[in-house]
Amino acid sequence: MLIKSNAIERFYRENRNLGERRYGLPLVGNRLDFERFNPTVEKIADAINFYGYEVRDENIATIKDIDLGTGNPLNYRPYPTCIEKMKEYLDSNEMYSYPYTEGDDKIRQVLLDYVEDLGFVNTQPYSYPDIDEKGLSVNNITFMPSTSMIFNIIVNIISKPGDVILVTGPNYGLFTIRAERAGAEVDILPLEKEDHFLVNPQKLAAKIDDINESLQKVYNRRKGYVPRVVAFLNANPNNPTGKVMGEKNHELLEQIGKICLERGVFVIDDLVYRDISFDEENIAKPIATIPGMFRNTISLFGLSKSYGLASLRAGFVVADELIIREVVNRIFQEIDSSPAITGYALAGGFNTFPGREEVYNDYFKELRNIYKKKYQLLKALVEGIDTVEESYKAEIIEEATRVLGEDAVETLKGLPYAHFPENLEPESGFFAIIDFTEVRGMKYRGRIISTERDLLKFFYKAGRIRFLIGQSISWPYENELVGRVSFALDNDLLITAFNQMNHAMHELREKEDYIIRFNRIEDQKYMAAIKVNGWQKTYPGIIDQEYLDNLSIEETKQRYFRSFDEYKDRVLVAVRGEEVLGYSCFDPKEKSYKYDSELVSLYIKEGEQNKGIGTALFLETAKELISRNKRNMILWVLADNTRAVNFYKNLGGIISETRQAKIGNKKYKEFGFYFDLESMDKDGSF
Repeated sequence: MLIKSNAIERFYRENRNLGERRYGLPLVGNRLDFERFNPTVEKIADAINFYGYEVRDENIATIKDIDLGTGNPLNYRPYPTCIEKMKEYLDSNEMYSYPYTEGDDKIRQVLLDYVEDLGFVNTQPYSYPDIDEKGLSVNNITFMPSTSMIFNIIVNIISKPGDVILVTGPNYGLFTIRAERAGAEVDILPLEKEDHFLVNPQKLAAKIDDINESLQKVYNRRKGYVPRVVAFLNANPNNPTGKVMGEKNHELLEQIGKICLERGVFVIDDLVYRDISFDEENIAKPIATIPGMFRNTISLFGLSKSYGLASLRAGFVVADELIIREVVNRIFQEIDSSPAITGYALAGGFNTFPGREEVYNDYFKELRNIYKKKYQLLKALVEGIDTVEESYKAEIIEEATRVLGEDAVETLKGLPYAHFPENLEPESGFFAIIDFTEVRGMKYRGRIISTERDLLKFFYKAGRIRFLIGQSISWPYENELVGRVSFALDNDLLITAFNQMNHAMHELREKEDYIIRFNRIEDQKYMAAIKVNGWQKTYPGIIDQEYLDNLSIEETKQRYFRSFDEYKDRVLVAVRGEEVLGYSCFDPKEKSYKYDSELVSLYIKEGEQNKGIGTALFLETAKELISRNKRNMILWVLADNTRAVNFYKNLGGIISETRQAKIGNKKYKEFGFYFDLESMDKDGSF
């Protein structure tokens, strides 16, 4: 008889990540084909996991933190006619029956009337008898619980393995992960300061062409087809920049649509923030309203962000009938049908009912004004009260004083070392990007802040404050440290959070006169000299003198030059101006190796020892390995090098192994120091 293992034990062996309770966001997940995410998406996933789970402590269940990274909209009353339509359904005698997979035609007709009123038009209609004068029918629409679910299905049905979904950077990071998890690859179109963070059509066209050309060369029909860019995700308004492309940007939108149409690339037009565009004269314009663009555009609408109904989860999609047919098929195959009450809520929000314009204007005029006020409050907290519009100043000062008392004066001077990026002022929504790059290199309790993760840990340790870092949103400028914060929070909480951040900033200490970065080709000659001089100074009496005498700076330099391309992302250098003060070399190991990683070497220039540079390089190396999902590290030290042995002991290393290492023609005893990177990370060592 075959003896089978206990079912739950077997399940746990195959899913070790479930052995620990998570507080915060659930795991973002993996690709369905069990391959690794591409590096771009993996960085986003790691950063979101870091924000959602790792920047926590053992007190999280009892001591609440301040989450500036939340995606919740303003705590504002839900849209009244959505509530009315849901009540109407609950009071009906129809709840006994299962809903249709595609949704009730009466509801779909309401939604169709709405989008046609916006200007949706299909200039290449099918010949079915129910097609109306706009070239559309209810079969161009279906709905689901949330646009996120719709997006997952859309990506799955329009792409094959290897196909690319092009998204902007900045972006809503979870959509990039979901796109790849649904079966596509993801590439990023950077939105840049010079373009005021709007889509540049020429850059979009060049990006699509470059990707397609690259795929053509790589695949050459090995899969029976050549993968290509199949869709461009056009978030309008953009999450998280809040930039809007409305009627004033008609020409820009038309160019985006034509570029995608000519290249066989669908536009996925994400319009979920549309109704909280601040300028009511320039609300985000759907590309499907431009003649000739409908059949190439997949438009997403939702209630959650604008209509005060995030907890309901309700969204609908408008697209060519062929797309909708397959979306409906997938709904049936995966969840059977969407809740009928979802459709009623959508019909309450998106309709052409008599009196709708009055209800809409009353609701959104007040809501937009609140968001605009909140953004002015955020400006005062980040860049100082003098930067806000005059009409808001007195109210902000009064409110800050009520919350903070005398401390309000200092807080309203603005956040030290922080500012908003150039050419980026939100025009919708409730997110803002804050640039903290000036903080890089400064110290908090002796530890250098050099990465966005350090920045987030610093604020959490100093004030239990979290937000999304630039890596989470594909911020296009890698050398900048930025955070995405929400200003939809309650004003008291927002003021308190920035007051605590302000206090924390004043605890920072000035930068060292050096920085730590990845090595460059011009660093190799300095690194070679540091290594050879270091050996010849440190190892007399420890290593055979003849071997030391034969060491050559020139030979070492040439070896470093030859191996630069292979190791350039595995060597960190401490530099003062152009002078290299020291360097570390590390090796992330494959899963088959006993340890996750190895610190191969760490050298400091003669005369620069005992200044903290070695410790800083060690900690930066450990942080880099943590960011690459490494959990432990081994390094080897000659047993007779007592200075190095004591150095690594003081850093918390444990001698876990010994070995004989051959150097020249002789063997020497080495200690293997083991470091648990996860423990170092959690106890705040860096």
